[in-house]
Amino acid sequence: MSFTSLLNSEMSVRTRTIAVDTCGGQSVRYSTIHTTVPCRVNVLSNEQQAILSRSGIIASHRVFCGADVTCVAENELIIGSTTYRVVDALSYDNSLSAHHKTLLARTPS
Repeated sequence: MSFTSLLNSEMSVRTRTIAVDTCGGQSVRYSTIHTTVPCRVNVLSNEQQAILSRSGIIASHRVFCGADVTCVAENELIIGSTTYRVVDALSYDNSLSAHHKTLLARTPS
């Protein structure tokens, strides 16, 4: 079974920028940087969430996608009708770095 056959959803990736107007007011703008990216979303178990929270990472989901996707913490993922905030983009120093990317995400509260 190939990795791509396990990716059963599609997502869009948005990046956030803050614009400052002439009076000093700030507004948040989102720009879509990827669309229709194949992905897979898994809900983290309570135990997995507790382990991550001890490291200061508050996440509720793990998202898998291809290694070619540019995504960093604070990006937003839109999968179906749900928006997730990326809290960590895991990097690998071995052969997995060219295979896939693992993103830890949470639904904004």
